[in-house]
Amino acid sequence: MKDIKSTVESSPEKPGVYLFKGENGKYLYIGKAKNIKNRLKQHLQSASIDPKEQKILLESVKLEWIITKTDYEAFVLENELIKQYKPKYNVRLKSGSSYPMIVITDEEYPTIKISRKYGEYKGYYYGPFIPARTARAMKDLLHKLFKLRTCDPMPVRNLVCFDYHLGLCSGPCAGKISKKDYRFDSKLAREFLDGNVKNVIYQLYDKIEEYSKKLMFEKAALVKDQIIAIENVVRKQEVLGLPIEEADIFYFLDSSVFLIVVRANRIIGKDVLEIREGFSDSKEIHIIMEYYGKGNLIPNSIYTNIKSKDIDNLKKWIKHIKKERVEISTDIPEEIVNFIERNIEDGISESLKEEFRSLFGFELPDRIEGFDISTLQGHFTVGSCVVWEKGKMNKKEYRRFRVKTVEGIDDYAALREVLFRRFRKYKDMENIPELVLIDGGKGQLKQGIIVKDALGLKKLRIFSLAKKEETLFTDDGKEIKLFEYQNLLRLFTKIRDEAHRFAITYNRKLREKESLKDILSNIEGVGKKRKEILYRTYKTIENIASASEEEMVKLGIPRNIAQNIKKYLGSI
Repeated sequence: MKDIKSTVESSPEKPGVYLFKGENGKYLYIGKAKNIKNRLKQHLQSASIDPKEQKILLESVKLEWIITKTDYEAFVLENELIKQYKPKYNVRLKSGSSYPMIVITDEEYPTIKISRKYGEYKGYYYGPFIPARTARAMKDLLHKLFKLRTCDPMPVRNLVCFDYHLGLCSGPCAGKISKKDYRFDSKLAREFLDGNVKNVIYQLYDKIEEYSKKLMFEKAALVKDQIIAIENVVRKQEVLGLPIEEADIFYFLDSSVFLIVVRANRIIGKDVLEIREGFSDSKEIHIIMEYYGKGNLIPNSIYTNIKSKDIDNLKKWIKHIKKERVEISTDIPEEIVNFIERNIEDGISESLKEEFRSLFGFELPDRIEGFDISTLQGHFTVGSCVVWEKGKMNKKEYRRFRVKTVEGIDDYAALREVLFRRFRKYKDMENIPELVLIDGGKGQLKQGIIVKDALGLKKLRIFSLAKKEETLFTDDGKEIKLFEYQNLLRLFTKIRDEAHRFAITYNRKLREKESLKDILSNIEGVGKKRKEILYRTYKTIENIASASEEEMVKLGIPRNIAQNIKKYLGSI
């Protein structure tokens, strides 16, 4: 331990990779840093409270480092060394293999293969398929629907095999189908896997028409059977209409990763990736790298619920692997988050509770409320209150506030008003939050403390979270860089970002409402009361313009006024 401490003092203040080694030269832990010396000092400081850090230092007999030119070079080198040496205390996936994919081969007469490594065969890759047995089922289905050859390699013979008679192959080996028609079928198979089912069916109907004109009624009948089979398959599929076409979603919670695979705007697979116990800087980033390093197909988009300083490095690494740009986002669509939350057990991870307790000295509350202010150059100033309760956002408890006492741009005054209006209700609430989180820095934290003290809420704790460095400020003077505490980072950024979203949404709604009323003010006969009626009923100018005179009359608007509205809106 003493030797390690003295080695840390002599370490360089440069980017690179550092390696803790145990007896017999075994690698215990490999990490990377922009500044090796500063990062190693953090390891020493963390050892007093983190059991895993203590084990690394106690078992280490040697500490080495490799200096790199850039942080990205260190990022890549760290990943390669972890893959090569499999250090005891680095986090890794438990599973050793990738998921199966379907490949439509790029050959004169394409066939269908199953592969667990992208690039193993030359062709078009689809998937992954989760669970693995669905890949075999999809392969069988494709043979049945599109009759691509089952033999590999394809022989040349006079007699067809048994699969031809079973309707699983069109018999190209025996000349039972032209090369043109076979290539057409393989193209349809690819479109089917892409999710373009309607386009496949349209092309098959065109084929029926072509065969009918040539009096090839037997072939037309076979294509009709093909259409019926495809339509039967589609009816059984769950179409969710998601806002993303193709993506992998990695949702991290405790020692597991929830993987959601989206293709053609629907969820085609989901699984839980078990993580071997370990420890790592940006460990979630390494899990994503390890997943794709196993040969899994890289989609056009990747989503994750983690916010890491190494996201940009991950983007560069993915681009290097796929040779093209891939979108990586931490803004997971709400539909996906809701799907995940419906499919995971309720409750809060023990590691989150432990991390919270050790850092703040009190138990993680059951309820945390988050606050934010939104304004547009001092107009339409609003506040939001969102509620995190027992591991989930409780949207039924959300509250929004129209700021009434502040004119112009004064975020602090607006925040004090919103907090005062909310905090004073705590005395009458059964489920009083022990902690509130404010979107902002030290200035916003101070406003919260002022309101808390004015109302005499001695047990209430106030934290604030600044966006730029994800620094958490506490009411007892702590400043915590949350990137070093991933569980807490996910918790607090989730609450902060939701408060921000809710405030922005309310601000936008008020602006749209005011804009609508301004337009309606130009119409003769439309006063304050009729504006409210039209707004509450139709919400947007487009909806009012498309409404009939009869509808407006039923709302109590005179017919001549309804005609004025239709005439005016039809001219803009």
